[in-house]
Amino acid sequence: MKHIGKYILSILLFSAMLFTSCGGVNSDAKKAASLTNKSIEKTNELKLVEAEKLYKRSQEIIKKYESHRKSEKFNKLYQQYRDEGKISRQEQKDQ
Repeated sequence: MKHIGKYILSILLFSAMLFTSCGGVNSDAKKAASLTNKSIEKTNELKLVEAEKLYKRSQEIIKKYESHRKSEKFNKLYQQYRDEGKISRQEQKDQ
């Protein structure tokens, strides 16, 4: 009976890890992109200390995926989130 309990516990832990890791790449890419964009905003405002902190936080997330098997997916998502809204902002500046 004790073995069955350990088996069920193992399955539950594995399932929990699987479910939490599924959204990991997407949420990490979104977070890194958001930090990068905030860093750029702070640089434009000449708030360089804040910009550097934000940049370093984004780089920590990015480095996590450098040799990760999901690096290609992460990079595509990161670029997508990083560039979101840039065209519309540029169009507003041009008007």
